[in-house]
Amino acid sequence: MTTKKLPVLMHIALTMKAIERAFRKDVQALKLDLPSESFGILLIAYFQENSIQQEIAEMAHKDKSVVLRLIDTLENKGFIRRVTDGQDRRKNLIVTTDEGKKIAEAIVRRGKKLFGSLSSRIEKQDMATFVKVLLTLKNNAELY
Repeated sequence: MTTKKLPVLMHIALTMKAIERAFRKDVQALKLDLPSESFGILLIAYFQENSIQQEIAEMAHKDKSVVLRLIDTLENKGFIRRVTDGQDRRKNLIVTTDEGKKIAEAIVRRGKKLFGSLSSRIEKQDMATFVKVLLTLKNNAELY
């Protein structure tokens, strides 16, 4: 099937779906028994240690109730835990456990390896331009 006549936004969407499918397939090797939406929440918790649920929801661009459900799932698996904020006891900080850190690091490693494979035939200068264009599109969309 030829896709040359599709609008740019369709090319972006189809590319993202293909990358997401490849990533999900690759991460299945970790046998995590988690919904794929949980990976993003785990990675946010890992890289933004001591965030609260609302901050994670904003970073993930997901509804707070959806994030709560995903946090519950990750906590039940032992990948994260809630810790009461010492300065505001009404807040629970989301902390990655040692097991969660191992999983997050494994996901990051697999993602880097996959992206390296997917982008192996792209010149460095072309990739730099691509990233610049992506960031400009993202920034413009956030202003919209």
